[in-house]
Amino acid sequence: MKLIEMQKAELRCLLPTSLLDRGFFGTSTSSGEDDDNKKKHFSSYSWSGQRKVPSYLQKNVFPQEFLSTLRTIAMQEHELEQVASLLGEVGSSEDGEPSDAEIKSAIWEVCGDNGALGLLVDLLRVKMAELEEGTGTEASDSQLLEKFDSNDPDDSSSATVESIEATKSRVNRRSCIVYRRGQKQLTRMFLREAERLLELSAEEQI
Repeated sequence: MKLIEMQKAELRCLLPTSLLDRGFFGTSTSSGEDDDNKKKHFSSYSWSGQRKVPSYLQKNVFPQEFLSTLRTIAMQEHELEQVASLLGEVGSSEDGEPSDAEIKSAIWEVCGDNGALGLLVDLLRVKMAELEEGTGTEASDSQLLEKFDSNDPDDSSSATVESIEATKSRVNRRSCIVYRRGQKQLTRMFLREAERLLELSAEEQI
């Protein structure tokens, strides 16, 4: 927890929707600025010469700040001891406290991405299971939408209060199905990306 606080880490995935006014990824940047930020983030990440900048860096769709926090959470006890040892050697600030950049560098040097990506995959699988347990699978949602669209009521010149209310209710139900299917589609795509990065990270594991 202390390392997370010192990194000023933001666990945006745990925040309520009302606080995510700029979306999950925060303020958007151009692709050029994003690439520069990624390179800057890893510019000093080779203290021992063993942990190299990952070859899949430009293919990563997840924010580096988010992955840095996941690395911290996923650390094992022996990794925490190694990080503390590294930080004890390189503390550069006047009060002896390491900077957030030094903390991130030390954690990357010791842990790499395997633990963080493994944790992310687990979290997304749990999320997908929760979505499917609550409202069914993505395939079942698609079948419901097909049924809705194939059973459109015929247009009628006489619009009664009952028919108007029934139409509104039908539109609302369809919108709910579209929304919940979209949640599952997004989760599935993020899970696929996390699994792909985990495979790439495992190939480069020291």
